[in-house]
Parts: sequence; structure tokens; C-alpha cells
Amino acid sequence: MSGPDATSLPAVSPPRFVRPAQWTTYENRPWLKKDRDRVTLLYSYVERWKSFFFRAYFERMGLRFVDLGDHVKQDVTWGKEYGNRMECNPMYFTSGAIIRNLARIERETGLTKQEIVDRYVFLGGGGQCGPCRYGMYPQEYLKVVNEAGYRGFRILIFGSDLGSDLPEGSALVFDMNFRINILVATVLADMMHVAECALRPRALDRAGLASALAEMEDMLFSAFRSRMWFVRVPKALERAGAMLARVPRHHERIPLIFVTGEFFANLAHNDGNYNLRRFICDEGCEPIPGLMTQRMLYDNWRRTQEALRGIRYASDDAERRRWKKSLRKQRNSTAIITWFFDRYRRALHPEGFGGLGELMDLDEIARLGQEYYHSNIFGGEGNLEIGEAVHHAHHVQGFISVKPFGCMPSSGVSDGVQTRILSLYPDLNFLSIETSGDNEVNILSRVSMLLFQARQRL
Repeated sequence: MSGPDATSLPAVSPPRFVRPAQWTTYENRPWLKKDRDRVTLLYSYVERWKSFFFRAYFERMGLRFVDLGDHVKQDVTWGKEYGNRMECNPMYFTSGAIIRNLARIERETGLTKQEIVDRYVFLGGGGQCGPCRYGMYPQEYLKVVNEAGYRGFRILIFGSDLGSDLPEGSALVFDMNFRINILVATVLADMMHVAECALRPRALDRAGLASALAEMEDMLFSAFRSRMWFVRVPKALERAGAMLARVPRHHERIPLIFVTGEFFANLAHNDGNYNLRRFICDEGCEPIPGLMTQRMLYDNWRRTQEALRGIRYASDDAERRRWKKSLRKQRNSTAIITWFFDRYRRALHPEGFGGLGELMDLDEIARLGQEYYHSNIFGGEGNLEIGEAVHHAHHVQGFISVKPFGCMPSSGVSDGVQTRILSLYPDLNFLSIETSGDNEVNILSRVSMLLFQARQRL
């Protein structure tokens, strides 16, 4: 069968940037101590609250910095214009945010592109995590800044393992102090989301709730910015918990909704995932808080399983010692993360205002899903979603899996393995959605349908 005439086909715009020669790599010069006082650090960390609390660390360190804040819809446009084709929206959002802000700085300050390259660096998280890109995120960040004209712009990327491969003499190192501070910033942001998810759908005075959350935010930031933060932060959480318990709210039972899925699409809490949990709240349902602490623990759990397997199948004593060292590292890290989260959660006492926020037992989640998706098939949150679906099948009125467009592990699970779970648990009110950054009406209308069914089931 012959195809349509070429003249009848719609015109397709070619990529704006095409490399004429073989691509190798992009230069990423180090940020050295000698340049510390004349360089400004631009940074973002998934969503606003996490970036906001991490500011306290930079202020204590005396660094020059600019918090780039939340992702916005325009980031997708910037990312698509300068990035590679057919990428997932987390890649477009994060890379687009960098060049959107660089262009804003150029416009507002009058600096040339070369002056911006010399005076600014970017710090962001993630990059080596999933099977989709095989560690290409940092190279994509470098691609967009170079193609946008900021040639030689410097990028600092820390992964969930926070391994330091920065050269000696760097102005910023991912040492233990950095790790502890980013952990605390993460947990404090999680506590804010615990409060918002509990009170936003129930508050009788929405403006009063917004004021209380802003006051809580300021209290926690002031405590964490102090040199005595280790003592002051728990006390600030106690005061915040008591304040939130006084927020007027109704006590009617409302549908409980669990959201899971790919890291960014699940935990962005901004335009990156259509403000999904806030939308659920505003529709009169309660979303279980999305905790980044849980994701950090999952990374440790995954590396723990890899270490245990490595010890078992090590070819010699030297390899076995390396895996044992990795195992000790993951177990120590897990203990520290869990201690901070449990300490801060007890201080906040979310039960006083009807909040949730418990950490899941990842060994139990893996056991529940093992029969349907082997827990050693790593990549994204594959085995987590299956185990979570079984765990929550009889406890929630709605279960949403959210993933970026084209996300390989999430698609394989949500569109494949999950059908088996639905046959075993037909009462599970399940919805799988793909985020692309530009189909908000379609996505939220589907979520509204699930929430309608959740209210009926309740």
C-alpha cells in the first residue's frame, strides 16, 4: 500500500541546533576556592520548600547564592527549545529552569553571556539515577547552557548517594556537613507537606491556614539558620505543631488518596506535576503526603540490596570487602536519615492536627510486591509501586501512579504489571497518568474522575 503524497504531509520544524561534527563531551570547569567570593551560586532542589530551607545552610556558610525557587510551566518550553528531542518532562523542567534564569539574569543585570559564565555556577540534585538516561542528566544540563550561548557555564550535580568527585580545592564540597544540612532541609520540607496535606482539605478558613503555614515556614527557617540549629529546630517544630492544632477544621471523613510514581513527577509539588496534591486537597480529598525522605531511604535500600548480592557473589576477598564497606555506609546513612525524620516528626506531633506522614517499611513493601515484580529489578520506583498498591489496596479510596511522558520503568509497571494487581484487587481505584508539562486540563480532569469515584466509594 503506497503512502500519502509527500506534498500532503504537514511540515515538521527541524531541530534548532544540529551538531555538524562528532559529539564528544562538554567542558565543566571546577569552581575553586579562589573564586568563592566573586561567584554566585544558583540552585534549585525539586520544589520550593526544599530549596527554601536549604538556603539556611548557604547563609550560615556565607556563600553568595540565588534560590531559583519553584519550577514553572515556561521551563518546559525553554527545555524543549534547547534540549534533545523526546525527553521526559523532568529533564525539560530542570534543564529549562537553568537557562530561563540565566536569560533573566542577563536581561536584568545587563551582563554579557561570558560575564555570567564567569560569575555564576549552578547547583542541582539528581542525574545518575534512572535507567532512562544512564547518567546523561548532567550532560544534558551542560548541553542546554552551551547551546543557549553560555559556553563554559559550570554545573555542580549531587546525586542521592552524594558521592564527591569534585577536584581538590573546590569552593563547595559534598562533605558530611553538606549531607546533614541537605537531609535536614528535606525533612523540614516534608514536615511542611505533612501539615499542608492534612489541613488544606479540611481548613474552615483557607486564608488563616495559609498564614499559619507561612508562620511555620518562617519559624523553621529561622531555627535552621541558627548556629544552634540542632537544638532550636525541634523546639520550633513543637511550637509549629501546637499552632497547627489550633487551626479551625472540620472533622468529617474524606477520601484518602495515595500518590506514587517517578521521583520528580511524584514529589515536585509545583507546575512540574500540575500541583497534583494541592489539586486533590482543593477537591475535598486528603492526599497522603509525598515524602522525599522516603525516596532517600529507598535509594539506600536499593544500594543495600546490591551490596548484599555483591557480598554473596564476590569473586575474591577484595571485592567482598568493597561490598561490605558499601553495606556499612548504606546502613549508617539509613540510621541517620531515620533518626532525623523520627525526631522531627515526634516534635511536630502531626496527630494533633490530623496529619499523616509515617515512613513505610521497605522490606515489607518489597515482600508484598516480590511475586509480581522482582525487587532486584531496579530503576525508578518500579517495585515500590507494586508493593504500595498491595499494601494500600484496602486502606485508601484512590491510588494514583504519576510518571513523566515516556518514562520507561514507570510505564512498564503502571501499564503492564499493575494490570495483574488490579485483577487481584478489583476494588483498587487506580489511575495511571503521564505528565508532559503541557496537558494539565486533560490530566486533572482524569484525576477528578478518580476523586469522584473515591467519594462514591467512601
